[in-house]
Amino acid sequence: MAEESTRRPGLKPVDRRTFLRYGLIGATSAGLGGFAVSALGFMWPRLGDGLFGEVAVGDAAELAATIQSERAPQRLEGGVAIITWDPSMSGAMDAYGEEHQAILDDDLGLMAVNAGSCPHLGCGVPWCQSSQWFECPCHGSRYNRLGEWQFGPAPRGLDRWASFIDDDGQLVVDFGQELTGPARTANVLEQSPEGPHCVDA
Repeated sequence: MAEESTRRPGLKPVDRRTFLRYGLIGATSAGLGGFAVSALGFMWPRLGDGLFGEVAVGDAAELAATIQSERAPQRLEGGVAIITWDPSMSGAMDAYGEEHQAILDDDLGLMAVNAGSCPHLGCGVPWCQSSQWFECPCHGSRYNRLGEWQFGPAPRGLDRWASFIDDDGQLVVDFGQELTGPARTANVLEQSPEGPHCVDA
């Protein structure tokens, strides 16, 4: 009698089949829910990831001096390469001057090139110190010191971002204004490789 009084009224024991069914439904729902949440995370960048808008990346004069002394671009987050260029070269201002107002003097300017994504299939494009070119290791596209196309399957030169020097002498790169790289026919620099290539054609 005491055993019957302690039993809660209205509760039926759960059979094994029902328990397994609900367990399977719950585990599947939790897995699909987790997948959906993680997939949504790829659709929106988190605050602080990457570079957005107008970003001051350093003192323009110091950047230029470092690039010239090391004979290599300054690499930043996200595959950004800061390079120097000569506005006094024939055709340079016509080709690049409008979007790249980061000009220190008559024959020295700075430019931000997207070396993190080859225009061919999006591979990173490292700098080759010996040839003084950007060289893609995936399919052999090569670009001169200004990121102008020289060889390979890429449809154009390296893309870039608009830039300028602010009142404090900082180089400011506008990551909201990405510029399509120069056409294959653009060759303002006409720079031959200065040594062996790092990537075989």
